[in-house]
Amino acid sequence: MIVPRFHLSPLTQRRLAQFQANRRGWWSLWGFLLLFGLSLGAEFIANDRPLLVYHQGALYVPVFKDYAETDFGGIFPSTANYRDPYLIKLINEDGWMFWPPIHFRHD
Repeated sequence: MIVPRFHLSPLTQRRLAQFQANRRGWWSLWGFLLLFGLSLGAEFIANDRPLLVYHQGALYVPVFKDYAETDFGGIFPSTANYRDPYLIKLINEDGWMFWPPIHFRHD
């Protein structure tokens, strides 16, 4: 496998060195990158769906895929509402749900 190499011009090298010498700008860049990285995982921190559902020996990942209520023993073929007490009871009878730290719903 051939890996491309990046050759920086002397002008670009000088500009990067000058930027790194600016401590406030350098740490602001790393702070911004950290916050950006955390925002990419926001669905795993605050969500109205469980991250993982174990029901009747099968694992479901509602964060990535919509499941019908009938998949968990319900009567409606619509998208499951995981905050519905009836569905919570059905899932907890033969399984469990792993929720994100913040149970957030926009309404």
